Amino acid sequence: MNKIGYILLFGLWSIPIFAQNGTDIYLLDLSASGGRLVLSNPRNITKKAGYDNQPFFHPAEPVLYYTSMMADNQTDIWSYNLRTSIQTQLTNTPDSEYSPTVLPDRRYLSCIVQRKGSGDQDLVKYRIGNTADTKLILASQKTGKIGYQAWLNTDEAVVFVLGEPASLHYLNFKTKRDTLIATQIGRSLHRIPQQNALSFVQQVDGKWMIRAFDPASKRLADLAESAPDSDHYNAWTSDGLLLESWGNGIVWFDPKSKQWQPVLLPENLPRKKITRMAVQGNRIAIVLDE
Repeated sequence: MNKIGYILLFGLWSIPIFAQNGTDIYLLDLSASGGRLVLSNPRNITKKAGYDNQPFFHPAEPVLYYTSMMADNQTDIWSYNLRTSIQTQLTNTPDSEYSPTVLPDRRYLSCIVQRKGSGDQDLVKYRIGNTADTKLILASQKTGKIGYQAWLNTDEAVVFVLGEPASLHYLNFKTKRDTLIATQIGRSLHRIPQQNALSFVQQVDGKWMIRAFDPASKRLADLAESAPDSDHYNAWTSDGLLLESWGNGIVWFDPKSKQWQPVLLPENLPRKKITRMAVQGNRIAIVLDE
């Protein structure tokens, strides 16, 4: 592996999954030039003290969803209109909502709901445009506390289930089957563009590997090695390039050379630790420490 700039991170794996340090979401332009990926035109779209995190682009509308902590220390789901720059609070509940994700039918927004009374973490969906229309998808009393999610289609998903160790479960809602796929996994779950597969990160023989899971064959395949001291946050470009945040930088995996290459960042982007990322076309949203 090319070890360019393994910028050391002091791992956060041991802290609670929803521990909230102060973060902001920046929106940038993404382009390719001379075989390199380049980010430009950074804009801080949250600009408030506290936790703003977990960006997710709507696949067809000019909207970015994210999680924001309120004054009472619970979190709600917000949206940011990419055309008008208007921010809108979508949920306002005594519970805490995390990880907004547009379902493949594009009618609902799924998220993890941390119950104020019990501490359960359930998988729930809200109708886009009417969050009063809400339905429980999966209760943590059945599976275990759910941390993260990724959808392959309306019937198939994978979820991160808290535990020692954390585990990856494949859910088929049509057959009502829950299958354990892997243990000792990271928090970054994604559908791989142009494939009927999902990616995740797993510790294997002392290494953190970015792996693909094919639900049809139930096969696992290694894609790349993740930086050992990173938080193992990934994202995919629409044309299938794999990105990972390393410290205060971002790298991309070149499938031809099988090596990580640096993404060029603009000089006016604050040199803070980068964690989560989301990509849509020529846009990227990244989460920076305050």
